Amino acid sequence: MKTVKKIISCLALVVIANAASAGRYDSEYTYAKVVDVQPIYETYQVPQNKRVCKNVHRDDDYNSSHRGNVGGAIIGGIIGGIIGNRFGSGHGREATTAAGVIAGATLGSKAKRHNNNQPRRHCYTQTEYYEEQRVSGYDVAYDYNGKTRHARMQSHPGDRVRIEVSVQVADY
Repeated sequence: MKTVKKIISCLALVVIANAASAGRYDSEYTYAKVVDVQPIYETYQVPQNKRVCKNVHRDDDYNSSHRGNVGGAIIGGIIGGIIGNRFGSGHGREATTAAGVIAGATLGSKAKRHNNNQPRRHCYTQTEYYEEQRVSGYDVAYDYNGKTRHARMQSHPGDRVRIEVSVQVADY
C-alpha cells in the first residue's frame, strides 16, 4: 500500500510540473560580445551651504539709524538735571535744571550713535547650487549571431553580456 502511494505521489508531481511549464518554451542563457558602451549622464543640481560673513555698520541698519538712543537720553537728562540744579537760585535754579535736562538728554541720545559707527560682524548661511553630471546608466551595443542589438543597463557590462535565448513557435 505504501508503494502505491509513493508511485501516485511521484506521478502527481510529474503531472503538476509539466502543467506548470506547459506555457513556457525552452529558454537558455548564453553570452554575447559587447561592441560599444556609452554612458548616459544626467545633470543634478547639488546644494552646497556656504557661510558668508560681512562687516556691517550699525548706521546701515534701518532700525538702529531711525530710532534714538532712549537709554542714553534718559541717563543724560538725569545727569544734566543734577548738574543744572547746582547753579542758580529760585526760579533760576528751575531754569538751569530744565536746561541741564534738555542738554543732557540731547547729548545722551547722540552718545550712542557715535558707538554705532563701529562695524560688527554679521554671518549667515547661504545655499548655492552647482551642476554635477552623474552616470545614470549605459547604452550597450552587443553582437549576437552577427546582428547588433542594443540594451540599456544600470551598470557597466564589461566585454560580454549574458542574454536569454528563447524558442517560440511562429504562427503561419
